[in-house]
Amino acid sequence: MKTKRFAAAVASLGIIASISAAVPISAGAEGLYTGVRGGEVSFEKYLSMKNEATVPNVSFGLQVDTISDTEVKPATNSTLAVLKGPDTEDNHIKFKSGVTDVTVEQDTKKASVSFSSSDTTESEETKGAKSTCFRTPTGTDEKYATKTVTLDLSDVTFDEPGVYRYKITEVENEHVAGVSDDTNNVRYLDVYVKNVDDNTSKNLEIQGYYIHTGDDAPVTGTADSSKKSTGFGNYYDTNDLAFRKNVTGNQGSKDKYFKITVALDNPDGLTVDDSDTFVINGEWDKIPSANSATIYDVEDMKTANNRDNITYGELKSGYSLYVHDQQRIEIQGIPSGLGYTITETPEDYLPSAAMDQNGDIKTGDKGENGGSDIINNDDQGKNSLSSVSDSFLKSDAAVIFTNDRAGNIPTGVLMSVAGSAAIAAIGIAGIFAGSFYLKKKRSEEEQ
Repeated sequence: MKTKRFAAAVASLGIIASISAAVPISAGAEGLYTGVRGGEVSFEKYLSMKNEATVPNVSFGLQVDTISDTEVKPATNSTLAVLKGPDTEDNHIKFKSGVTDVTVEQDTKKASVSFSSSDTTESEETKGAKSTCFRTPTGTDEKYATKTVTLDLSDVTFDEPGVYRYKITEVENEHVAGVSDDTNNVRYLDVYVKNVDDNTSKNLEIQGYYIHTGDDAPVTGTADSSKKSTGFGNYYDTNDLAFRKNVTGNQGSKDKYFKITVALDNPDGLTVDDSDTFVINGEWDKIPSANSATIYDVEDMKTANNRDNITYGELKSGYSLYVHDQQRIEIQGIPSGLGYTITETPEDYLPSAAMDQNGDIKTGDKGENGGSDIINNDDQGKNSLSSVSDSFLKSDAAVIFTNDRAGNIPTGVLMSVAGSAAIAAIGIAGIFAGSFYLKKKRSEEEQ
């Protein structure tokens, strides 16, 4: 009766892991079951992020073991027993080597899963039943990358029917900028082995594999899929950093290029790969052209501006871009936890800087209100505001740099072209009138 209930429970389970054929082996002694070897089971590793972010270069550690003695569960009237999965030197579960972006360590029970900036991503809309995670309730503003991890049970022999359990643990990724671990870093793998006694031999068969988050014992005759899992879900939290140029004043040049340098700070020593890539977006001249107001080398400006993306290695040492009036540049996908400093090279303009009120002005940890600091730079005796800094970028931020050049034109010296032309016209008219008068008077005297 118990065997029938066990078989019914197994048959009703929603098995979500991929399964390869189990291999029967010879019995070790007369009267014992013919043991059965396991196959392969795959699950996923997900990394979710905002649409504008680029996948970071980051690795996640995984470890698989049999469950502990305290996690073993005896059978009850309503639940099946949970047994420890076989775990000896020659009879243990392991990670499969040769899987793309999965590196298996020497003891084979540990592996690392690697993501990189070249990875493709899928839209949040395709999530379906996948165990990935998102930060916002809408279905269009985030995406995710996926890696497949495979467990190999081909060396594991099961010699009795039952539910055998293994524990998969995600190793914490401490101090990786922007990356948060799965809120539950443990998954369980249950291997269901059933008795297929045909009255002539005692055989075993792998009924299925089930990956889940709970450590409860399976309920007899009931399929509880509420805790099933397709894998681990991690999140990469990023923000965007933008700056805009305004030029004011009657002497300000609207097509003059100004040099602005962006540098990322890492005051907490977070782990960031130098090759992590950020997208450059906005409205700016990728190919600047020279004009009479240009003071920078045109080829240098072209080399700097003609970019669609930029790396952390370039930004941590400071990278300069060139913009003129009403142009805007946004660097997208900066991992949360980093800080920044944006500095404008001093010019013979009166500079000022301000945070866009829709930006990060109150979310950082510097400044009077917990936001960004505007730094005073002394330029030839002038108190100029040309740099903005924040040691912790917690949300999207935007800085407005304004350059003013105004002057009072002297009066009483210059006349407009129209005024001068009018005076000239009056003078010419006077000459003609005088000539006519003299000619008339001479004619009258001759008479």
